[in-house]
Amino acid sequence: MKTPSFLASLALAAAFACTASAQAQTTQYQLFDIGQLNTGDLMYATGINNSGQVSGYAYTNGFNGWSSVGDYRAFSTGADGSGVTALGTLGGSWSKAYGINDAGQVVGTAQTAGGSFHAFLRGGTGPMQDLGTLGAVNSVATAINASGQVIGSTGGGPFSSDPDSLDPQQGFITDANGQAMRSLGSLNGQPLFGNGLNDAGRVVGHIGYSELNQAGTFVTGANGSAPVALNAAVHYQESSINNAGQIAGTYIGPQDYTGRNAYIGNDSGTVKPLDFTGVQWYTPGNEGGEGQYGPSSFSFTTGINEYGQVAGWIQNIHFRRDFAFITGANGQGVIDVNSLFTLADGDWFRNVTGINDQGQFVVNSGYGHVYLISPVPEPATLALWGVGLLLVGGAARRRINAASGSAGRPTATARNLRAAAPMPC
Repeated sequence: MKTPSFLASLALAAAFACTASAQAQTTQYQLFDIGQLNTGDLMYATGINNSGQVSGYAYTNGFNGWSSVGDYRAFSTGADGSGVTALGTLGGSWSKAYGINDAGQVVGTAQTAGGSFHAFLRGGTGPMQDLGTLGAVNSVATAINASGQVIGSTGGGPFSSDPDSLDPQQGFITDANGQAMRSLGSLNGQPLFGNGLNDAGRVVGHIGYSELNQAGTFVTGANGSAPVALNAAVHYQESSINNAGQIAGTYIGPQDYTGRNAYIGNDSGTVKPLDFTGVQWYTPGNEGGEGQYGPSSFSFTTGINEYGQVAGWIQNIHFRRDFAFITGANGQGVIDVNSLFTLADGDWFRNVTGINDQGQFVVNSGYGHVYLISPVPEPATLALWGVGLLLVGGAARRRINAASGSAGRPTATARNLRAAAPMPC
């Protein structure tokens, strides 16, 4: 494979002024296959921290993170996706990791020796810490913040090889380092289930037990306190909240826009749909026209960083495939990840499941690979954005061939030429 030469460029905001207009810029991205836990494994990433450490799980006999035989093994990596390490279990046969913080603490759920599954926290070394269940049979931890506060759900259901069998009863939050699990409480007689958590312990999520039995969405104050219902258009799910109070989520819109649509909003309930106009793998309109058969494409979010870059995926009903995307700052400029690189053997980028404050993001492929995609120059240089640089964002329309590559080696670079949105000040 031949990698094209490139030159990265950055534009400074004049006198670090917030009102400086965005300038057209050139950004390169580097592609890195994190490899496998064991030979023959399929891999699925679930999160990334600001050092580029990735959380997720290996599995066999399945697709898109699902194993038909319940074979799940939680893992985390070192910085910049290097070195995949198994995290163990709570005495049972399987485990899944769902999130990682900047200290390298990982959360998820794992089977116990008795056959149930419990939420866990694991530090950089040592065994998993069983977080408990609040008296329920099972529990799942889904997110962790900088201090080690954890959110998730507890509930019943049969002993199982998959936490998707959880019958949720209540959402929970913990104190720092996974201590003192407690209920998130309720609003209007319905339990609260958290989906996103920021460093102050503010939680966003949905009210009610399931997608089919919801009473809206909510946001809390610090440490899960004082939950309030959001008053935005009919919501389906809030996926994440950053420290500035920006929220990424997916909503069910008015009747003429029926479907699931990705948005960026804020903690007062404002919602702004992401603009997928011109994005290659987003098919607008309805499958049958005149509203028949529903929309041709849905969109979902999975994360948001401190600059308002949103990560997620497009579900294209017409092509019967999912396609990964990210945005520029403040949800501007949707980037189809498949426009940055072309993978070998017909593989494609299916979904982005985490984006960090350096602009690195982790993406799962259709054939069970996990890739870390990083802006070039190095993320440490890009961190200077916060003191006067503009966000480098946008999508290249030029594709290059990239082999899957072996773990520990970058496989390609791509160039990105869209005008960037200004950084928030």
